[in-house]
Amino acid sequence: MKKSDSGSGRGKKRAFLRIGLGLIILLVVGYLGIGAVAASQLSVPKINFNPTQNPSVFGLSYEEVRYPARNDGLEIAAWHLPSEDNQKVIILVHGRDNSRTNGFCDEFVTFAKDLHNAGYSVMMIDLRGHGESAESRFFFGIKEYQDILGAVDWLEARGYQPGKIGVLGYSLGAASVIYAAAEEEDIGAIWLDSAYADVESVIEHSWVSVSGLPQIFLYPTEWMMRLLFKNDISDSRPIDQIGKIAPRPIYMAHCQQDNFVPFSQMDELLTVAQNTQTWKIANCDQHSKGLDLVPEHLNGHAIGYSLQPEDYTQRVVEFFDENLE
Repeated sequence: MKKSDSGSGRGKKRAFLRIGLGLIILLVVGYLGIGAVAASQLSVPKINFNPTQNPSVFGLSYEEVRYPARNDGLEIAAWHLPSEDNQKVIILVHGRDNSRTNGFCDEFVTFAKDLHNAGYSVMMIDLRGHGESAESRFFFGIKEYQDILGAVDWLEARGYQPGKIGVLGYSLGAASVIYAAAEEEDIGAIWLDSAYADVESVIEHSWVSVSGLPQIFLYPTEWMMRLLFKNDISDSRPIDQIGKIAPRPIYMAHCQQDNFVPFSQMDELLTVAQNTQTWKIANCDQHSKGLDLVPEHLNGHAIGYSLQPEDYTQRVVEFFDENLE
C-alpha cells in the first residue's frame, strides 16, 4: 500500500508538472502570438487618400508624377505644382497614416496652395505604403527617406538646382526628412514639425493608446517586428543623423502640448542639431479651442498649421526665402 501510495503521489506530481508546463507553453505562445499579430497590423500603414482633394480644388495646375525612390526603386506617387515666379521648390512630406491629400488635418493641399501663392513650386509626395505609392510597411524613416531622395532626383532632372530645394515634413515625415538631408547635400534647408529623436521612446510613451494593448505586449511586438519583417524600431534614431546636416539650416516647430510625440523630443534633437531656429508652439490643446481635429491620443500633434495657418505659413515662407539660395 505504501509503495502504491508513493507511486500514485509521484504520478500526480508528474501530471501537475505536465499541466503546469503546458500552461506555461500556452501562455508563451499566446504572448508571442499577440505580439506577432500586433507587429503585422501596426506596421502596415492605413490608406487614407481622397483623389478629389487635389490642387485643382483651388484652381491650381499640377502634374501627376510617378518616380522611383532612390536606391530601392519603389514607385512613389506625387504631385508637382510648378511656379513661374522662381526656381525654388519645397517638397512636402506627410506623417504616418496620412497622404498628400489629407496631411495637416486634411489641410495639406490648402497649405501647398499657400506656399504656391507665395511663389514656390511645390512637390507633394506619398511616402511608401501610403496614398498611391507602392505598398510597404512602416520603417519609421530609415527607408522612407529614400522616397524624398527620389523626389530630389526627379526635380533636379527637370532643372531645379541644388540648394534651391527645401523639404518640410511632420512626424514620420520629419524623421524621414532628417535622414534624407543628412545624406543629400543638395537639400538646402529643412523644416521639421513634430519630429522625434528616437522612435522607440515615442512608441513606449504612446503604446497603450495606439495599440489598445497593455504595455507588456510592446516587447513581443518589437521582437516579432524584427523577426518577421526585419524591422528593428530601435534603429530609427534621427538624433544620430541630424548633426550631419550642418551647416545647412533647420527649423523645428513643435506643439508644447503634443500627446503623441512629447515636446521633450525636440529638446533632445536640439542637443545635437546645429544652425537651428525653433518655434515652441503654445496653446495647442484642440479642446481648449473647441476643435476636434485629431483623435485624443494625437491631441496637439502636428496641428500648428490648423490652429494658426497664417502665422505658420508666414514663418515657413520667411525661413525658406532666407535660406534657399
